[in-house]
Amino acid sequence: MKIANAPKKRKHKGLIILILLFAAIAGIFLDSRYRIAVTEYELKYANLPQIFEKYSIVQLSDLHLAEYGKNNSRIIALTAKQQPDIIVLTGDFINMSSTKTGGAQTEELKPFLEELVKIAPCYFISGNHEWASTEIDYLAETLSELGIVYLSNEFVFLEKDGESIMLAGVEDPNGPADMIRPDSFAEIMRRRYGDKFKILLAHRNDWMKKYPALPVDLIICGHAHGGVVRIPFIGGLFGTGKEFLPEYDAGVFNEGNYDMVISRGLGGNKPMPRFLNNPEIVTIILRSA
Repeated sequence: MKIANAPKKRKHKGLIILILLFAAIAGIFLDSRYRIAVTEYELKYANLPQIFEKYSIVQLSDLHLAEYGKNNSRIIALTAKQQPDIIVLTGDFINMSSTKTGGAQTEELKPFLEELVKIAPCYFISGNHEWASTEIDYLAETLSELGIVYLSNEFVFLEKDGESIMLAGVEDPNGPADMIRPDSFAEIMRRRYGDKFKILLAHRNDWMKKYPALPVDLIICGHAHGGVVRIPFIGGLFGTGKEFLPEYDAGVFNEGNYDMVISRGLGGNKPMPRFLNNPEIVTIILRSA
């Protein structure tokens, strides 16, 4: 009798294993969708003024109107916990295609931005979705009203006790056809301000391929969504340009004339959901080498 029942027991055991496997995969999908990771990078520079030692920059990118609590309260809480000196917003906070008209997406985003500016000074640059959404003008007005600096092929000086560093921002390539090229913009900064420490905010992640010798010290960007699906010890699986196993997906890269930090972003779960790829808040700590 025991021998006759063995196949049935094995069948039940196999079903239990299958259920546990599906439950584990579902758990990973949920974790990848909702648990926000905070990643910190310490970067050292010889030309960073000593007064900016441990200067903290929080980067938020590629939100795509994703929600993490009411008015993104979870992002607000985690950002505040980092105690940043500044917050940089590197594009794609709204979506290029939407049934909403006028400035509806910007209005949906506004309560989140209102809380964000209470934490630290905020600086914004556009992404491809902002330009494709047709809301760019409405968004620019809203940012100005809230006191968020929109760096549209512009730069500002971050000052501290008589010393300063430069923070610049370039428009996404989806912007006006007659706008200044990034290499020309960076060259203007180099000619005017020489070896002053320069940070460039940019949305896309192809700088080391297009402009490896750009005369800046640090580029902070997003766009890559971390490769959407991440493979342990390998990296992202898909690039936003539909390439397979993209070279620049997330993290810190320094093969060029500068360091480049790429955020995995906070949204971007469509059309393929993120897997083993948590939404990310990046904190950059500047160190004087």
